[in-house]
Amino acid sequence: MPVEPLYSVDIPVGHKSCTVMVLPNNELRLYVENCLRKKSTLDEGSEILYVSSNIELYWEEHSYVEARYDCVKHTLQISVNQQSVFDETIL
Repeated sequence: MPVEPLYSVDIPVGHKSCTVMVLPNNELRLYVENCLRKKSTLDEGSEILYVSSNIELYWEEHSYVEARYDCVKHTLQISVNQQSVFDETIL
């Protein structure tokens, strides 16, 4: 059964669509073209969830997507090729 995200943001990366979701069970997910690429769950002693992935584009081009969610401050940061594209408090 799918879990409804607390927050979801769509980030275009080249010709592909990427979605970052924060789930209520302290899980962070990165989807590329609606397919789960990476997920991270809270470990003991950690407050930060982190996912990253290399996204393959046309003609052997690549983009690197990173997302961080601070479970205490409720901040979500997303970067593409080390350039910030999203940085907000979401709750």
